Amino acid sequence: MRLLWVAVAWTAVVWVGRIRNVVGDDDLSGGARIWRIVVAVVFLVLAALLSTVALGRWHRRPLGSTRLVAIFCLWTIVFWAVRGGGLLFADHDAGFKVVHTVLAVTSIGLAAVLYRVDQRVGSVSGGGSDDPAPADDG
Repeated sequence: MRLLWVAVAWTAVVWVGRIRNVVGDDDLSGGARIWRIVVAVVFLVLAALLSTVALGRWHRRPLGSTRLVAIFCLWTIVFWAVRGGGLLFADHDAGFKVVHTVLAVTSIGLAAVLYRVDQRVGSVSGGGSDDPAPADDG
């Protein structure tokens, strides 16, 4: 459960910081600013929903019994893989690339580990949301 809270906290720090940077960037047009804020809000909403799993309030289902954790993890991995790769090859200074590579690698790493833990807990407890538990014939 601690890993779940770490993922929620990391996501909040990264994306609240992103919103602060976007709001303070006078060079962004209205559309570019709105798009960046929408992406950050999606991450923050998913993190808030994830915290309900940690608190046992997501329809009273624990870790491993809902697809919410998987959705959060897969969204995080895909977003950072695509965006991080794009930032690496874009025309940015080295410091910018290093910071965003650290953000991407940390986010992907946390999401991958959390996904594996969630899947393992779900298969052990038979708590997968739609998947039947495997029969134990032994």
